Amino acid sequence: MSVKKATFILNPISGINRRPSRIIFWIEKHWGNRGIELEILKTGHRGHGTELARKAAREGADLVVAAGGDGTINEVGQGLIGTETALGIIPAGSGNGFARNLHIPLKQEAAIANLRNPRLKKIDVGKINDRYFFNIAGSGIDAKVSLEFDRSQRRGFFSYLVLSTRELFRYRNQRVTIKLPDRVLRREPLLLSFANLPEFGNRATIAPGARPDDGLLDICILNPISPLKLLRNLPLIFSGRIDHLAEMEIYRANKVTISRPQSAPIHTDGDPHLECGQLEVELLPEHLTIALPHPVRSEIGKKRWFSI
Repeated sequence: MSVKKATFILNPISGINRRPSRIIFWIEKHWGNRGIELEILKTGHRGHGTELARKAAREGADLVVAAGGDGTINEVGQGLIGTETALGIIPAGSGNGFARNLHIPLKQEAAIANLRNPRLKKIDVGKINDRYFFNIAGSGIDAKVSLEFDRSQRRGFFSYLVLSTRELFRYRNQRVTIKLPDRVLRREPLLLSFANLPEFGNRATIAPGARPDDGLLDICILNPISPLKLLRNLPLIFSGRIDHLAEMEIYRANKVTISRPQSAPIHTDGDPHLECGQLEVELLPEHLTIALPHPVRSEIGKKRWFSI
């Protein structure tokens, strides 16, 4: 891909290493004075990334780059859905699940340099009611943890782990009806996730078989389990073997309806929202173009969730 016009959108308060000045320095180092029309913007409020990305695409940007965590990537990506403008990623969040899933370098300067000559890939987009997601959405304990994490002033994996452990002993499972194309399930899940990609972030893997270009979501149901048993089995989550847990069910579908007794939190790529009891979840095939690095020789043959 030959980039002639690029817009970089930075979230200045994303993640634990809040250093937008360093990111701007690296952008200018690798992109400045190269005959490229370059724009560097910062978000100022929730939803601003979508506005800026939509405007950049409308004005002919070949590439719009999100610098931030999964929430920032979600915001910026929403402005590019259905366009030919590619989404680039500079990981600057707490978990960086989207970047990890797509094998984008976590070193920010390397991610910026690799975007100079990216390869393009169209990926699927998830939608839950009117909200889009690219990685994972959920309506169980993960949504409650996302809500508490959003309210907290603390960031980073340790803070997320502390909140998750606390919620394990507090969360009350909600009885739901899950309507898949070929069956109806009635469950009382601890966790109910809709995965377009395998990993939440920090290597916590909920859907080992999920991939972003197969036209299907992985519907992940973790049935009631004691907090102590789940904590004992944490290695299964971080080794990509959670599907070995007896309480775990995973189904694959392009559409699913969730009926809940009342409104409750959901999350889309880690961002929490209050949603009504009825959730319509669907997959939109190849609705977003992603700018990816070319694999280097040392990475060829390396074990990964999938190759893209």
